[in-house]
Amino acid sequence: MSKPIRRGQDDVVSPQQLRLLYAIGRLDRGIQRELEQGLRPLGLSPTQYATLTILRARSGLSNAQLARRAYVTPQAMSQVLASLIAADLISRTPSGENQRVLETRLTPKGHEVTAQCDLIADEIEDRMLEGVPAADRQTLLAAVRACVQRINAGLPGT
Repeated sequence: MSKPIRRGQDDVVSPQQLRLLYAIGRLDRGIQRELEQGLRPLGLSPTQYATLTILRARSGLSNAQLARRAYVTPQAMSQVLASLIAADLISRTPSGENQRVLETRLTPKGHEVTAQCDLIADEIEDRMLEGVPAADRQTLLAAVRACVQRINAGLPGT
C-alpha cells in the first residue's frame, strides 16, 4: 500500500495525487546530489561539468552565452571559468570579430575529463532508469524534451 505524503500540517496526499512538477523537482534535486557526489573525486561541480559539456557541443561561446546555457549569472560563470582555466580544462582567446569578447574552448585535458564525467553521469542515469525498457526511455526523453521546449527552458537539439 502507498504511504501518504504530508503537504501541510493537515494535508495528506497519496502518491497517486502527487503533482508531476513536484516529482520532477525532486528528481532534479536527486540528480544534482548524485552528480555532486560522483564528480567530487574529479574536483568538479555539476555546474562545471555542465559548462564543459556545453563547450564540447559548441566551442567559442562567450561568458554571457555560457551563463545563459548553464542557468547561472555571468558573475557565477566567471568564477566557474576561472576554476576551469586553473585546472587546464578550458582556454580562452579573443574573438576574431571582437577582441574584447573571449571565446572559450576545451583543452585536450578538458576533453578527457569531460569523458570521465560522462561515465559518472551514465552510471547515474542507468541506475535511475533501471528496469525501464529502452523504448520507454526514448518515449520519456521525447516527452521531457517537448516539455522543456514548451516552457522555453532551452535544450540542445530543440
